[in-house]
Amino acid sequence: MLKIHYRNRHGTTNLPWQTAFKKYGELSLGPITSDNFPKEIDHLHLGGSCKGKYSHCKNYITTNDVKEIQKRTNCSISCFFGDPVFKRFEFHHKLLDNVPKVKVYSAALYGTSMWRDDVTWVLHPVDEKIFQLIEHKMNKTVLFTGTLTPYRKKVINKLLEAKIKIDIVGKGGNISPKFGKDLAEFSKNYMISIGIPYDEVRPKIRYSSTRLPNALAMGLIYIESDFDLKGVFKQNEIIQWKTIEELIQKIYYYIDNPNKGMKIIMKGRKKVLDNWTFNKLTQKFLKDGDQI
Repeated sequence: MLKIHYRNRHGTTNLPWQTAFKKYGELSLGPITSDNFPKEIDHLHLGGSCKGKYSHCKNYITTNDVKEIQKRTNCSISCFFGDPVFKRFEFHHKLLDNVPKVKVYSAALYGTSMWRDDVTWVLHPVDEKIFQLIEHKMNKTVLFTGTLTPYRKKVINKLLEAKIKIDIVGKGGNISPKFGKDLAEFSKNYMISIGIPYDEVRPKIRYSSTRLPNALAMGLIYIESDFDLKGVFKQNEIIQWKTIEELIQKIYYYIDNPNKGMKIIMKGRKKVLDNWTFNKLTQKFLKDGDQI
């Protein structure tokens, strides 16, 4: 049986990864420190908490540690990184420069100075057991999930001026943060949800939060901002906005024409479930490492 070792901060958010890996082999878990690796490893997966010196722990995993583990076990290695903070990606650069049989997958940083051709871009994975296709109420109030930053406040104020009702789930919003099953259950009360960038500075090339795949998986009419997702989604698989005026127009349009919105979203949903569930990405990690 394939021996898979997974290193990360193993809280509840990692359970979907663990469940997926267990489908393909015998899974062992380890912390983000450099000690106590198993004697036998066929595939080593380093989660997003493994960031070298930026891991916020003593005795963190170094490139040399990974190199020695691979030399001893001849394992293939995959890393998933969804953090948009540049400096935390330095560890992965060193891995790619010094360790063979390494594949790095990132849901962030595409098109930035930290990107390189041997990194594989992926969308954040969706937990399809939690974010299932559900029936939504015909509610004209729009849902936004996320921390209310100054830029997001600016966008939301414009929507309010346009007489669009909006509920904000998250820090600074009118509803306390909700995650996982709680968010999925709460989302039943809405038909339309929107995405708003964190600010106007971060690059908008192939980056989006977990909200996009989760919303599509649930069948919400999700209006994403203008991240460059060409080559990822076709035009008839995703709804996006570029200017605030365009966002206002699209919200009103899909309030009046929900069937047209659903037709697009259901195609986007299929794309997500075919490519970016925890199970699909785990398959990719192991396949690219020639382990399945």
